[in-house]
Amino acid sequence: MSEGLKRRDFLKVLGVGGAGASLVGCSTEKVERLIPYVVPPEEITPGIATWYASTCGECAAGCGIWVRTREGRAVKLEGNPNHPLSRGALCSRGHASLQGLYNPDRITAPLLKENGEFREVGWDEALELLEQQAAQARGRFLLLSGKTGPSLAAAQELLAAAAGGRRVEYEALSEAPLREAARIAFGTDVVPTFDFASAGFILSFGADFMETWLSPVEYQRGFSHANAQDEGGGKAPFVFLGSRLSLTGQNADEWVPIRPGSEAAVALALANVIAREGGDAGPYQSLLQAYDPTSVAAQAGVPESSLVELARRFMSSGPGLAVGPGVQGQHRHATAANLAVLVLNAVAGSVGRTVHLTRSDLTAPSAPFANLQASMNAMQAGEVGLVMVHGTNPAYSLPTSSGFQAAFAGAGFRVALAQALDETASLADLVLPESHPLECWGDSNPRPGVWALQQPVMQPVPHFQSRPAGDVILGLAAQLGATTGADNFRGFVQGRWSQVHAASSRSGEAFDAFWREALRSGVVETSTPVAAVPALRAPDVALSFDPPAFDGDESGLHLVVYPSPRFGDGRSANRPWLQELPDPVSKIAWHSWVEVHPETGAELGLREGDMVQVRSAHGEVEVPVWLYPGIRRDTVALSMGSGHEDYGRYADGQGVNAMTLLPTEVERPSGALVHMATRVTLEPTGSRLRLATIEGSSDQSNRNVSQAVQAGVAAVAGYDGGHGTLQELQGAGGFAPVPTDGSPTAFPLPGARHGEYDPEAHPRWAMAIDLDKCTGCSACITACQSENNVPVVGEANVRMGRDMGWIRLERFYDHVDASAPGYLDIRHLPMLCQHCGNAPCEPVCPVYAAYHTPEGLNAQVYNRCVGTRYCANNCPYKVRVFNWHRFTEVPEPLNWQYNPDVTVRSEGVMEKCSFCVQRIREAQNRAVLEGRGVRDGDVVPACQQSCPAEAIVFGNIRDPQSRVAQLSESERTYRVLDDLINTQPAVNYLKKVTLHPVESGGH
Repeated sequence: MSEGLKRRDFLKVLGVGGAGASLVGCSTEKVERLIPYVVPPEEITPGIATWYASTCGECAAGCGIWVRTREGRAVKLEGNPNHPLSRGALCSRGHASLQGLYNPDRITAPLLKENGEFREVGWDEALELLEQQAAQARGRFLLLSGKTGPSLAAAQELLAAAAGGRRVEYEALSEAPLREAARIAFGTDVVPTFDFASAGFILSFGADFMETWLSPVEYQRGFSHANAQDEGGGKAPFVFLGSRLSLTGQNADEWVPIRPGSEAAVALALANVIAREGGDAGPYQSLLQAYDPTSVAAQAGVPESSLVELARRFMSSGPGLAVGPGVQGQHRHATAANLAVLVLNAVAGSVGRTVHLTRSDLTAPSAPFANLQASMNAMQAGEVGLVMVHGTNPAYSLPTSSGFQAAFAGAGFRVALAQALDETASLADLVLPESHPLECWGDSNPRPGVWALQQPVMQPVPHFQSRPAGDVILGLAAQLGATTGADNFRGFVQGRWSQVHAASSRSGEAFDAFWREALRSGVVETSTPVAAVPALRAPDVALSFDPPAFDGDESGLHLVVYPSPRFGDGRSANRPWLQELPDPVSKIAWHSWVEVHPETGAELGLREGDMVQVRSAHGEVEVPVWLYPGIRRDTVALSMGSGHEDYGRYADGQGVNAMTLLPTEVERPSGALVHMATRVTLEPTGSRLRLATIEGSSDQSNRNVSQAVQAGVAAVAGYDGGHGTLQELQGAGGFAPVPTDGSPTAFPLPGARHGEYDPEAHPRWAMAIDLDKCTGCSACITACQSENNVPVVGEANVRMGRDMGWIRLERFYDHVDASAPGYLDIRHLPMLCQHCGNAPCEPVCPVYAAYHTPEGLNAQVYNRCVGTRYCANNCPYKVRVFNWHRFTEVPEPLNWQYNPDVTVRSEGVMEKCSFCVQRIREAQNRAVLEGRGVRDGDVVPACQQSCPAEAIVFGNIRDPQSRVAQLSESERTYRVLDDLINTQPAVNYLKKVTLHPVESGGH
């Protein structure tokens, strides 16, 4: 327990939280008094974790989670393996939800603004004022909401009806153009879902489906199943068409660097080729004739032959899947671009196979900006007597030119339901602190037939006088005369779930039993009717498929504003784990940057780190330059999510808000906000900034760190880059077996100085990481940070190279060319302690803090370490980190996040990956109690558990039946630098499989 956690608070959370957890996976509401832990609840054993199933609230995807609590305190989030979307995985933002729960900048009590300043008031006074204002504003009521679950949305609609007003939903990352395109193409008003796992060929027209687009965890796992080369499986080629390589683009096999805004024309040109060779274009036949590859090639800036070849491969490689362009590509013709991609899927026969249009009211965030704009006009005109904002922050997420602040000021009385005092809540007259999703009830319906519960996993954090938003909304609706059917939001959710019960396979049993099982598993699946594959319909609105106009001078650079993989639209920015998490593309933390192609930078006289003014016709920001070969020469890029002014100590002043550079323009006919609309100029300021980056080198320099084997186009006679199995590629001469330096099950290998233990008495723990599956998403980093109490050091220390991460994700450019279509080879490699059988760190430690265990772990005794750092100097992998200061001293209650099973380290201590030894011991102790041995799969370290791509496998390598032992015998297996320095690592990497020649020179 951290020194910062006071004894009184500890006993409070121990007693109240422990009692609240008395029914595993059930309510915590009935606890009304403190229970001394001298007599613990029957279901709670001190030192033993209690798990709850719930739903992640960090984005609109609705992934299922498990929450680990200890003595009534949430300490770790993991993916729910029962949930059909997450299937046990969780992204970095999901892990960081824990820091949202313990956010020291949460609102501590209701706030009332008087004379321009907030003062704290009691809940009774605040609710009485709210009821008075709502009664006076009857008929002129407006509720602005972000994406919510179905039950909370129903409660909001109930309130809006009772108040004689309306509810308007607004999401900054809206997929309204995709939804409108589906309506136009198929007459189905839904956001389609996409089956990446079944695809034989994947095209992305800029959609970042591994980062923020729709359902990243689900889609990343599906992509891994399709594109990764498992022994005996197939490999679906992935081609990325876009002006900038996002993390998704970096995982492509090929890159077609088309001009910004040309997505629609390129998609129609590909459909044109397929239709000419037998595809059915239906009512779009005449439209396709106008977009032949010859004319489109000039518009897109790519060769005609590349488009023709790509279309033929897409058609011939089984069920293809085309997606895009995503939020970053929402230009003035975004609906047309999405429609063109859907037409391409239809012509290729993918609809109903990899593209599904099953009707559901809550499939994805699609609320358009046009809805909010109409409400802003009403507020500006004085037509709104009371506006209530919940779950959205338009004062930050809209461009400055939108005029939201002035419109918001025009409302009679402004109320915000918020966890923190964000930019919109700061403008309100009354702010009500809402509970965190881990403290309250809710539900989600992310897919047709998939229903998941959100339940409180602990008593509300006592530092904050918060209340669930559902309770506040239902209470106000009841005061205004609505019939809610329940006394609280939990009862409201239960009432609505009676319909889920009736539609489920357990409809024959009592509802109470069904409810308890739903709480335990976290998810219920109901049957959905199989819809017929819809036919293409003729457009009912006028659309332009040509590249849109861009603001600014023709000599300027196209600006791409993309959602941050770490912060999304900015709502996760006040999480220190995410601020310090290196961006998966740039490897920069904490601050913003502008991405510029190296040749463009040379033409402008810019070096990496130079500060520049980025100017558009709508605003300007000052940021450092980061040179990136994965972007077109006529394009620059900035991420959303940074530059907060009033959100919390970790977010305020960090970076810039890229929305400042954009116009406030509505895309027709979808009503979405236009994101790709302008050109910018870069003007050097004359100053420089040392980037806060963990990137060492993007070039391997012939070190063979990240290796690949060729299975592809140039080396295999007759191979067309299609869907082939590993055995087929081997038979065609694709690659030969990789020579090994001995049986990896014989650890320690000959020459080892440590670990000469009886192999019959002790396991040898080892890990296998498949580089053909690893996407570089960084979920493993945040999972490790949460599990092992890895501290955050801050921007200044990162600049000095003092980051404390136990896992470092290396990123190497082996082949990137933005000048023409061609193959792409960017490799991601997680680097962690290798737990060497012949560890160079152990013999140099003067106090024997680094030692070898009988199970092959390279262990570290923290209270023996005196900080000589000899071990770090002698480590060839540079995976040991030194705690220069007391980084673990954090403000209350953020220290409640610490895992009690792992020592919280102080300054002057060397630390590193431990293979989650606490999880190993837990599995071993459980096996002893059950009278059995440890089974393969019992021990799952945090990084493996979190990985959406299933790239990591852990286990006992001495067990020949274990997965890690079998993977270590693959011909793709190698161990980093082992052939040079004989360290005999326990981490086995499986080489990436490329569909093109592996470059010479040791790569």
